[in-house]
Parts: sequence; C-alpha cells; structure tokens
Amino acid sequence: MTQKEAIEYTINLARKATDNEIRPNPFVGAILVDQTGQIIGEGYHQKLGGTHAEVNAIEDALKKNKDLHETTLYVSLEPCSHFGKTPPCCDLIIQHGIKKVVIASLDPNPTVQSVEKLKQNNIEVEVMNDSEAISLNRRFFTQHLQQRPYFILKTASTIDGKIADRGKESKWISNEQSRQYVHTQLRANTDAILTSYKTIIQDKASLTIRMNNKPMIETNVIVIDKELSLLNEEFASLPIFYKRTNTKIYFISNKNRASSQSSGIDFIKGTFNEDGLIFTSVASSLLEKGLFTILTEGGNMINTSLIEQNFADELYWFIAPKILNDQHGISMIGKDKSISIQDTYNLDLIEINKIDQDVLLHYYFKSKHPH
Repeated sequence: MTQKEAIEYTINLARKATDNEIRPNPFVGAILVDQTGQIIGEGYHQKLGGTHAEVNAIEDALKKNKDLHETTLYVSLEPCSHFGKTPPCCDLIIQHGIKKVVIASLDPNPTVQSVEKLKQNNIEVEVMNDSEAISLNRRFFTQHLQQRPYFILKTASTIDGKIADRGKESKWISNEQSRQYVHTQLRANTDAILTSYKTIIQDKASLTIRMNNKPMIETNVIVIDKELSLLNEEFASLPIFYKRTNTKIYFISNKNRASSQSSGIDFIKGTFNEDGLIFTSVASSLLEKGLFTILTEGGNMINTSLIEQNFADELYWFIAPKILNDQHGISMIGKDKSISIQDTYNLDLIEINKIDQDVLLHYYFKSKHPH
C-alpha cells in the first residue's frame, strides 16, 4: 500500500461517519499498517463524545497484534493532544510505541500540538497537507480558523435566475423531488435554518423537516428581524410558532431582549447597517448557541449579504426547467450596484445532479475575497 493509497483509505473511512452524529467534531479516519504494508487495524470517529479514530484503529490492531512498535499510523487529521471529551490520542500512540505517524491534515485548533509531542517521544512524523483531507473538514476548519459558523446557501430559481415573480410569488419553482432533497439532505444535516422575518410572513413557512411518510421533525430557526416585527400579535398564528419541544427560534435584532415568555424563543443582539445585518456581530453568539452549520433559506438580500461579507461557504442551486422572462422578477443574488467582471466571486463546482427535470449544482465558494 502506497502512502497516497493509505491516506485515501483514511479519508474514505472518515466519510463513513454521519455529520449529525459527530458535529461539531471533524471527520477522522485512521489505519495501522505493518512493515509489509498490510492494514492490521482501522477505525473512524463515529459519535460526538465517543472514541476517536486513532483509538479505534489501535484497539482493532491489538485484537491480533500485541506489539505495535514497527507499525505506521495513517490518520486523516492530526491526533488530539489535549483532554476533551476523551483522553489525548497522542498519549495512546506514545504508549504503544508506534514507529511513525503520517498526518493528512493538521488540526486548526490551537490547543492541538501533537506533532511536537510525538517527535519529542522519538516518533517519526510526516505531515501531508492533503487537499482532500482538508476539504473533508471544511466546516470544522471554518469554525476554528474564522471563529464563525459554516454557512450553506440554498436557492431554487428559474433558468434565468429568478426566485420569484415581481409580485413575490415563488411557490413552486422547483419540483417535489428537489424539495424533498432539501428536507432529507440539507435541513436534516444542519444546526439551524437562517431566514428573514419577511420570508416567514410571505411564505407562511414552518421550516420543519418533512420526509415522506414520517413524522415532522423540528428544526432550529434563526430569524433576522431588526425590529422584532414577527413578534407582533398579528403574526402569532403563523406556522413558525408551533409548540416546540427541543428546538428554538433565535431572533437576531438590534434590541436588548434577554428572554422571552416562550422557552422556544431566544434573542441575539446584532449590528445592522443600511444593507442589513453585519454577520461578524453575531458570529460568536451563534457558535455559543451550538449553531455550527447553518442553512440559509432566505431571499436575495440574505444571499447577497453573506456573499459580500465573505460568509458564504457552500451553495446548492436548484434550477427548474422554467424561464420567467421578466427582468423585474426577483433575482436570487445581486445588489443594485456596479461591479466589474474582475471582482467576481469564484466557486468550485463539486457535483451536478439531475432531479427529475430540475438540475442541482453544488458549489464551494473558492475565494473568500473577490479578485
């Protein structure tokens, strides 16, 4: 087994985890290889608070091998060196005298200092900085390096990029299968849905997870509502205010509101300018609330603000086989502002899916700053 093959193996192992089971922890896979290049132990991080990939791989190897001194450990992310929910993996590696550790990507968490610790204990260490391993944990890296949640934009438009007609009517642009994909793949795998109070009123949205033939599942919702207009009595009967048991509506406003009569409502103080919310003003508060990965289901203004403020990380764009053919229809993105072609935002196309007659384009935002 070559080094490249071993790293690819650890990444594929890491992908076996379910994001909902490990978030906000990263995806990690590990294997132990003997002198002949054979895998003698493997494991991956399966559950938040559970054993780490390295521990699972070592325990797997120990079932048939008592001596690990001549083995090499390949791991997709730098082993932990600090006490968290579990003991440091570094200590276990040192304890078993593993000869070499090959790390696909370094951990962005500054409390992790494994490379030096392993070297100090006469263990050979090689760091690969593998692009695939880094991309695998884009969400984790964003949270630690940028100290903010990871934002996934979702939009459904006509071929000419319209999300609603000029009267703001938008139901339904995408087909039923595309809408089901949003529920099962996107809403179900994020910590909250971000929207505006205007979208909730316009769509009479409940923003729950509805899967075919299954009971409704609650979701956390973040509502940008500068004046807390949605809390006016006239909107009390909107579907969003269903009785919650394990989720909340988080209102972002410029008001000093610390509590609500309802346990299902919480408040976050934000800073606003003429273009709307300044996202840096709420980034740390969102993380403190445990909202690490956020799906946006708003209109043009939220999408545009997130992109302009370099907070957009990923895009799912559902394109219906329809053309509105009205230049005053509502576009999915864009300000009334002159921008040169040199200042475009660049994206990486990850995959293309055909969902009946709809097309789903999945992108990563490539550059956080326009060129």
